Amino acid sequence: MNWFVNLSYRERWVLLTGSVLLVFILSYFGWWQPFMATQVQLTHIIASQQKTLQWMTTAAAEIQQLRQQSPHSTSSTNSPSLLALIDKSMRQGALNSVSKRIESKGNQEVQMAFETVSFTELMHWLEQLYNQYQVQVDSIHIERLALPDNVKVRLTLKMDIK
Repeated sequence: MNWFVNLSYRERWVLLTGSVLLVFILSYFGWWQPFMATQVQLTHIIASQQKTLQWMTTAAAEIQQLRQQSPHSTSSTNSPSLLALIDKSMRQGALNSVSKRIESKGNQEVQMAFETVSFTELMHWLEQLYNQYQVQVDSIHIERLALPDNVKVRLTLKMDIK
């Protein structure tokens, strides 16, 4: 502090003014400007997510309306059983030659077990079942096997009844 006292008045004033100015500049660029940039970024994210939510709400209402208007009904008395639908779709698809065990649990639920199946083909088949027949996966247990893309699967499928 002795060196500061030995400075002339003018030098002390320049040093103090420069120090105060340096504190303000560092505060602005180190704290205030990043804070404001983050606030602007978060504001844009919120606006984008609100638009997405609005679109999803509209799409959900439209989907619900289309489901109510759909002539396809899975609860019809002349509709095939879930077991028949699964058997038909497996014979037509890539899973035809896969070793499997199928057990019916009534007209609307089927348990299946695959010892070795391609994960990709299984997911495509499940997507096809849902899109064509509104069959949903009720529960699934998947174990990875040594070969790439091969898994051991136990699953329960249910008919989506509205």
